[in-house]
Amino acid sequence: MDIKKDVTLVLGGIEVAAEKVLNFVAKAQKASPSAIAALAVILGAVAKVATDVQGVATAPLNITLDQSALADIKAVWPDLVAFGATLGIKL
Repeated sequence: MDIKKDVTLVLGGIEVAAEKVLNFVAKAQKASPSAIAALAVILGAVAKVATDVQGVATAPLNITLDQSALADIKAVWPDLVAFGATLGIKL
């Protein structure tokens, strides 16, 4: 069995090929810890809003960050852009 090709993981109800997870982890290891932390803050804010099904159905996605979190994200934005580029995301 080739784990990269034959295994699918279920993360949060979403099926993801093991190969994709391994590639992400390898790239994440090269990213700065502050960029990963900022990404976690952003994803946490999105998850909080997205889980409110009623709100999402009636309004656009509004993400609220406090001033401290926003300042931290701005400080590591170049690292986030660089990390996104390794994943094929152009910001």
